[in-house]
Amino acid sequence: MPRDYYQILGVDRNASGAEVKKAFRRLAHELHPDVNAHDPGAEEKFKAAAEAYEVLSDAERRRAYDAYGHEGLRSGGFPPGGAGFGSVEEIFQAFFGGGGFEFEMRRGPMRGQDLMHTVEITAVDAMLGKAIKIPSHEGEREIELPPGIQHGTQLGLRGHGLPGSNGGPPGDLRIVVNVIVPTDLSEEQRELAEKLGETLGPHNIHSQGGDGGFFSRVRRAFD
Repeated sequence: MPRDYYQILGVDRNASGAEVKKAFRRLAHELHPDVNAHDPGAEEKFKAAAEAYEVLSDAERRRAYDAYGHEGLRSGGFPPGGAGFGSVEEIFQAFFGGGGFEFEMRRGPMRGQDLMHTVEITAVDAMLGKAIKIPSHEGEREIELPPGIQHGTQLGLRGHGLPGSNGGPPGDLRIVVNVIVPTDLSEEQRELAEKLGETLGPHNIHSQGGDGGFFSRVRRAFD
């Protein structure tokens, strides 16, 4: 699960724009990889801070995030934070214009950013499995969703994200599956759903947490 942007920057949820900016500048000094060679995770922490700042410093994105979290950003049409940045240097140029910091930017190989693509399928397709086509930088690609796939499942295509920089490998393409439960059923559809529900047993329904699995939610939707 993605980390909370407010926690990443160490600010309160009611923090002002100036406080958000001040927190990010402080973290930029502390986490810049060129002054944290001893910490192999410094670069990822730095990018996480930049992603958090990119969202919280934008009023519209921040409202979507406050209301619905990371899913709100995706469903609202906002690209993942930092998706356009391929390197630490690019982040500095975007946020600070390259000024105010005396770091020597590293120019070694950098892995490309991951991309995320959300697909929506019907409950029937989720139960039976379905071949879907998704866009990638190499054109459309067909993948098979297995029968019984659950809402929120994430699949990955290695190497289909943004290209790396300075000879670094490309990122991955992450596919998030949203299963749509039907509404406004006709009498015939309701009868078919009830017949299906009567035939389902424990071997068909596997719990996915406190609210039950996808098939449990389907059955409750038809009650």
